[in-house]
Amino acid sequence: MTIKGIDVSNYQSATYDLSGADFVFVKATQSTDYTNPKHADQVARARANSRVVGHYHYLTATPSMTAQMDFFLSHAAPKAGEVLAVDWEEAGVSCAEKDEAIKYLRGKAGGRRVLLYCSQSYWTGRDTTSYTGDGLWVAQYNGKPGQPSITAPWLLHQYTDSPVDTSVATFASRAEMAAWAAGEDLDVALTDDDVKKVADAVVAKLLAGGGALEDDDVHRIWFADLIPAAVPPYNNPDYYAADGKTVANDSWTAKYAVYTAVMGIRETVARVKDIQAAVAALDPAALEAVLVAKLNGLKVEVTVTEPKES
Repeated sequence: MTIKGIDVSNYQSATYDLSGADFVFVKATQSTDYTNPKHADQVARARANSRVVGHYHYLTATPSMTAQMDFFLSHAAPKAGEVLAVDWEEAGVSCAEKDEAIKYLRGKAGGRRVLLYCSQSYWTGRDTTSYTGDGLWVAQYNGKPGQPSITAPWLLHQYTDSPVDTSVATFASRAEMAAWAAGEDLDVALTDDDVKKVADAVVAKLLAGGGALEDDDVHRIWFADLIPAAVPPYNNPDYYAADGKTVANDSWTAKYAVYTAVMGIRETVARVKDIQAAVAALDPAALEAVLVAKLNGLKVEVTVTEPKES
């Protein structure tokens, strides 16, 4: 089941039609010298009508990706629970630069969701890493909502630009998308065995005095324990040739695909780190004093009976 939404820019009115739209993405900026003059009013309309709100930036080849992301954030001024998107459709922006922009933005976004927007042709013809941040927003005007011509996971499909750019999203309701945007769907479905392996690694590192788990630890756990039976290559399926077997893009690597899989357990590991920090913060002497005090406060009654002759 999907929901529908639109994206608007300076080409649309500040009082655009919201009929049937559960979410609205508004163009905020482009490069570091353009801001959508209607952005504030278009965003205000979506907020006032309780739509899920998104802001997007159009990437250009210059200046630097970091400068553009800083410019984007400063002008978009997103509220908590609003989504950010990086629009990758300029030929002068490489896949590596696209990745750099998304990663930098995620680090600066205060936990807000960050999406990659690109066309189906860019995804299958120019992307070599499959890095999308928190999800892929793919554009393909095929008149088939929710059926883009890719096999990789996607979150939004922009399927038409008539009368306005319109997308479907893989959420059952507006409330579900809002909860996702607010970061409320952090539970990760792991098997009991997966959880045990992660927990064992945490305990082992704690006992060795190694502190909290780092990214390298997560990679090792995933590589060595969670997917030992998987057979490489772990390829973006969109890079297979027509036979569905031959890898058509040599630059795609197994390591990156596994890394993206690791992100699926990042939130669980974050919770484990919180527990580690709490344990590390305990003062052993203070804890002992509390335990002794509690033991001293126990009232023990012993009843002795006379033994009977056997």
